Amino acid sequence: MMPDGPPDEFTSRWEGVDFTPAGMVAADENDDPRAQAHSWMVYAESAWRGQAFLYWRQIDAISNFLDLTLAELDDAVCAGADQKDLMDPYSAAEAAVAMPFAANRRKARMLVGIAVAASERLPRTAGLLRQTVISPEMFEKVVDRTDIVDDPAIVAQVDTDLATALATAGHVSEKAAERIADRIVEKHDRDASRKRHDRAQRRKNVTQRDYTDGLGGINITADAEETRLAYEAIGAMIAGVCPNDPRTKGALRSAAAIARLRRLPFTCACTDKEACTATLSDEDISERQARIIVHAVCRKTTLAGVDDEPGFLDGHGPISAGHVRDLARRPDALVRDLDLGRILRPPAAPAAGPTPPDSEGNDGDFPAGDPSADSQADSDLAGDRPTGHDLTGGVPEPPVADGGGDRAVPHPEYRPATGGGTGPTEPATDHTGPERAPAGSSPGTEHQDGNEHQNCDRDRDGDRDTGSSAETGTDDGRVPPVFLTNTAQPGDPYRPTAALDVLVRALFGTCTIPGCDQPAWHCELDHCEEFNQICPASGGPTCLCNINPKCQRHHLLKTHLGASNPADGWIDEQWIDEDGTVWTAITVDGMTFETRAENQWLFPDLAGATCAHQAQAPPEPAPAGEPAVPRGDPCTPRGGLQAVTAHKHAWRRAERARLRREREHAAELYGPPPF
Repeated sequence: MMPDGPPDEFTSRWEGVDFTPAGMVAADENDDPRAQAHSWMVYAESAWRGQAFLYWRQIDAISNFLDLTLAELDDAVCAGADQKDLMDPYSAAEAAVAMPFAANRRKARMLVGIAVAASERLPRTAGLLRQTVISPEMFEKVVDRTDIVDDPAIVAQVDTDLATALATAGHVSEKAAERIADRIVEKHDRDASRKRHDRAQRRKNVTQRDYTDGLGGINITADAEETRLAYEAIGAMIAGVCPNDPRTKGALRSAAAIARLRRLPFTCACTDKEACTATLSDEDISERQARIIVHAVCRKTTLAGVDDEPGFLDGHGPISAGHVRDLARRPDALVRDLDLGRILRPPAAPAAGPTPPDSEGNDGDFPAGDPSADSQADSDLAGDRPTGHDLTGGVPEPPVADGGGDRAVPHPEYRPATGGGTGPTEPATDHTGPERAPAGSSPGTEHQDGNEHQNCDRDRDGDRDTGSSAETGTDDGRVPPVFLTNTAQPGDPYRPTAALDVLVRALFGTCTIPGCDQPAWHCELDHCEEFNQICPASGGPTCLCNINPKCQRHHLLKTHLGASNPADGWIDEQWIDEDGTVWTAITVDGMTFETRAENQWLFPDLAGATCAHQAQAPPEPAPAGEPAVPRGDPCTPRGGLQAVTAHKHAWRRAERARLRREREHAAELYGPPPF
């Protein structure tokens, strides 16, 4: 007779385990709903971490099993025996591993490979599973990304650096772990990285498959920058339909791609053609596509061929030095320079202040006479003999002539040399010479199509072009230790300068909410501690210690949750530690998750940088009996929504101060984050 349910032995052995010491404590029904919700989320997170520990136990057990069952195989191999026999010990062991997990041959082979990697190739990294720092999926990803390395000595170096990087990265996603692994492999074994790149090039293809319900699919595999440009070009096409088009964005993209591939007209599907406001002419589509930008960031020394440090492609991750130089040599690429000297000053430098106005009375960051704010920022980035480089992908459509309005029209820029990628270190001689850039071509990644990615806390005047890490600093190569000037625009402290905008996006690479991989140049820049539009001096500063990218969805959630009760909202923090490393933290339902800026490796010049106004505590309450703020003070909330917002921001400031004190106490007990 078959049992009605699972064997009692499986149920009882687990139900009898006390998971309380692991943090899995059920919520107390007598607590209020908020406390119960918090308890259940802590329980779920502890269970998630417990899965990592059990997975480590599983692959460790498989590894021990393999050590015993493959001893015969080791002896045979040492004796020179041929191991092609179906019944050899390895095949038998692989089949045995498949049985308990009802795994097919592919899954069993993967489990065996993971177990071997955990015991022989990446034991330090596998130890993070035991410590519940990384997830099983994350470990599987990094095993796959490091499998290309063959040299045992290099494998050991990769394991050491990878374990350190993941342990200190904070709360990161699987994709972020992959990017970390790719960067470390590129650093230690560029030959293996090139081999993987060459192998990937052979996978370029266009495939078609059928789905159910009368649907089919086409998959295009190409270079990362080309697929990004093509995808954004489709987005630029569908941006022209009128608001009455009933199709979803996905359906619109599908129709636009098919129309472009088959050279058919792409039209709006609204029913009232007389009231239709669609802009889908070839000229309209080309004008929007001419604003598409793909950003890549690298060190100047990489671009000049002095070293082979990897670069960063927005929306993709680390790319090899050769890939960076290939991008720079594209005819539709521009190179712009980011000078960190604009915002980093040594302690002996004068106190921070606005940039001196130019000869025509304009603020130094924005020269006069240009109708385009974007081109003003671009000119500023390329102006004062800057020291770093930044690349751009091009546009898939012919460039549109320069013009005014809100279009991205860069100023004259330097183009990279078309030779072998080496040359003098001076920007003026490292390129073929200044010339007018085509509209939409610029270094970095960004979709400038319409208002879909309009930023709330970023420079409304543009500042959309990127730079790379700078080469500025003292004689010993270190960056001055104080982060002082030009982080906000002189005329508007709410808006970051072009240099800070670029630095922040390149430094974080993606949305800073854990698990979200929206590319930074598709994000909005957000003040962690809210900027006070009424009284700027009492709000959060526009500075590296307080600005980070968030996708539109997470930005809206952070901004508006907790409107009626601040405790229902999110608390995000940002700070620069003693080493100049930038950290973010997000607290939701009483749980705090800390993450290190992913691309800190790209900006070694920030080592030791500090900030004059980071982590300002909220003002102390006035002593009893002292008069309140005068009624006419512009910093006094006027009531209504303004008063509600002021209360929410004040509550968040107090919470940030409390969380900061807890973090400092934890650092004293356990060392630096993540805790």
